[in-house]
Amino acid sequence: MLLNTRENYGLISQVLHWTTAALILTLLPLGLYMHELPESSAAAVVDKAWLYSLHKTLGVSVFLVAIVRVIWTAVQPHPKLLNAEKKLESLAAQTVHWMLYGTIILMPLTGWLHHSASEGFAPIWWPLPQDLPLVPKNSSLAVFFEIAHFFTGILLGLAVVLHMGGALKHALIDRDATLRRMIPGAHQPDTAELADPHFRRFPAFLAVLSFLILGSAVVAGYTINKPDAERVGSTLAPANYAATGWLVDKTNSRLAIQIVQMGNPVSGGFSNWNAAINFDPEDLEAASVEVEVDIASLSLGGVSEQAIGANFLNAIAHPVARFVSESFISTGTDSYEASGRLTLAGQSQPTKLPFTLRIVSDRAFVEGEVTIDRLAFGIGEIGFSGDGQLGFGVLVKVTLEAERAPSS
Repeated sequence: MLLNTRENYGLISQVLHWTTAALILTLLPLGLYMHELPESSAAAVVDKAWLYSLHKTLGVSVFLVAIVRVIWTAVQPHPKLLNAEKKLESLAAQTVHWMLYGTIILMPLTGWLHHSASEGFAPIWWPLPQDLPLVPKNSSLAVFFEIAHFFTGILLGLAVVLHMGGALKHALIDRDATLRRMIPGAHQPDTAELADPHFRRFPAFLAVLSFLILGSAVVAGYTINKPDAERVGSTLAPANYAATGWLVDKTNSRLAIQIVQMGNPVSGGFSNWNAAINFDPEDLEAASVEVEVDIASLSLGGVSEQAIGANFLNAIAHPVARFVSESFISTGTDSYEASGRLTLAGQSQPTKLPFTLRIVSDRAFVEGEVTIDRLAFGIGEIGFSGDGQLGFGVLVKVTLEAERAPSS
């Protein structure tokens, strides 16, 4: 029997129920386990990322299965309760069912939203879609959905425990056919004498109330843990400039980077940096630029902490990166190239930065980018010497606006 009746569940409902149950009972302990795994070595990071990808992929799978299950439940008759005469017990059972229907959708959905709003760390495996439409990459949004995922997990775990406890009570204490009705091939013959449930809308109301409490917990958690607009690291000394130099407008300037992790681009940037700029297109020999970057101010999606760790940029041992120009050449109309040395993660390498420059009145607009080889600076050479997990190239993009410094 494929379809439900008012007395029994059909095979389709049974398969959807046990598929959802298997996925949920895998995902909940997997989520707790992988979250506590250390990141003490490159191999540990790779293993943890693999488990996160597995968790995300199974999560999207259970979301799709849950959607099908809820739709199927909505169009099928629901078997009558075997204990409808026990009002409080049946009320609890119906309420928990509503909670389960909501959480088996919300739990994977909030996880998927968190992944979509985050940059990096662990991709969802093909052929499932990587991101959701209309969800921007945004650290504050990612934190909100992460908190929502956590609290929804608590509510789902509670509903699962209550649901399993009720099923065991029916099987071991009441010894009725409630659990057997969900086992393929073990359903009971139709019984026309089953009573209708005493409560109809009240269980749904109680479930909605639980979701309102959940929403309040998410908002409170986000309010407490809301990230600052920028990651703030150590304070750099103000940059010096000569009378012919430029003052950087930090509000409209960006120092961004992009890496490739597991084949996916991950973008971020530094919030704390200074630049001392002396540049006159008519006197390139006298031009000079010195840039200092606070490594701890890096924000790089879900891999921020790993990126500034000892195996990569090593912010503790080498807190400041520095670029010092040595010469400039013109490469075309409004385009130039700066040659100098970049000191990063304790290594110094010659670096050339192509850039464009427009000067409007006393305001300069600069755009430049360069791809550096991370291995040339010893970044990730232990455990990430290949480009499968982490690409060799790191794209550095500079967007800068500056005002001409006042004459002394």
